[in-house]
Amino acid sequence: MSCLDNPGSHHRFVDREAAIREMSVKILLLRTHYPHWGAFSGINQVLKYIDRNRCSVEECLVSDSDEQFPIKNEWVRYLLRRAVQKRGMQWYKLSDLVAEINVFRRCRSGPVDIVHYLDGEHSAQFFPEFRKWLPGPLPKIVATYHQPPELLDSVVIRKIIPKLDYILVVSPEQISYFKELVGMDKIRIIRHGINTDFFRPEDKPRGNRKFRCVTAGHHLRDFDAIRKVAKALSKYDGIEFHIVTGQPTALEGLDNVTIHRSLEDRELLACYQHSDILFLPLIQTTANNALLEGIACGLPVVSTVLPAVQAYLSGNEAILVKNNDPKDLADAILYLFHNPTEREIRSKEARKRALELDWRNIAPEYERVYSELVTAKP
Repeated sequence: MSCLDNPGSHHRFVDREAAIREMSVKILLLRTHYPHWGAFSGINQVLKYIDRNRCSVEECLVSDSDEQFPIKNEWVRYLLRRAVQKRGMQWYKLSDLVAEINVFRRCRSGPVDIVHYLDGEHSAQFFPEFRKWLPGPLPKIVATYHQPPELLDSVVIRKIIPKLDYILVVSPEQISYFKELVGMDKIRIIRHGINTDFFRPEDKPRGNRKFRCVTAGHHLRDFDAIRKVAKALSKYDGIEFHIVTGQPTALEGLDNVTIHRSLEDRELLACYQHSDILFLPLIQTTANNALLEGIACGLPVVSTVLPAVQAYLSGNEAILVKNNDPKDLADAILYLFHNPTEREIRSKEARKRALELDWRNIAPEYERVYSELVTAKP
């Protein structure tokens, strides 16, 4: 007999669902909206994989601008922007201020177990200090940080960090910065994940097209090194460079370089799939969307010797070069250009590593943190 045949069974089903929701951890999650991220990119993808029977997630999407601030007078906005950034959070916008006010109001209106700042550098400023004014059991506060230690002092307020209950980082070298401010028992590495169903190798054979080196993104990319390598390899008619970014690169005008702007999700996927290697010289990094998207598409990587890159690419997926030496980078590209068998081996290793970092494997780590926090003794 179905629930339609027995009205009482429908009520039991509803009651069971309500009970599950009551047992689940109630999470209020703030995240910054980046317009250039597609539907399958970014750390926010983890929300699609969180077990909603264990975690009830209420999402607060924050504009990376001042557009959510209700006062439109530009002079007022200018003064307030200076006021909220003067303590050192240069990425904190008026929309972040509105979001933190709304978080405080939401926590007053009903129970919240955990407030999670998914982009701690952008928005974790006032609520950690004002939480003490809330009635009843106070929510725990988690913040995820993404920037390398060299940048953190310019985008976080150090005295706020000890007010957090837990800190999540995405690469090992971030630990030293936060360890000075809180104990190791309040820090955990959870690596960035990737959607390996969407980002995947091309099914059809490569064909006779030119050898393509793809670079994606802008933040902390070493475009000076990329330009020098592209110029050095311009005499090789069979090698071309494809750059996916919405920002100036100083690569415009080179005959062997194509700039791609404002790509849709499928166009970005095709750009990876039609390439032969991911060419990603970096100034610094922690987790990197392009790195994960590239290896998920089975691209061998030519990148930089950095602790974070080595943490994500721990096998034979990449050729890593010290200090982005242009000659060494060019030699690495030529090695893969002339050795298709080696390229194929590294391609399989890249895809294998991406599967290990699939969001299905990463999301349970978030769930464990949430569970541990709500069950921990005060």
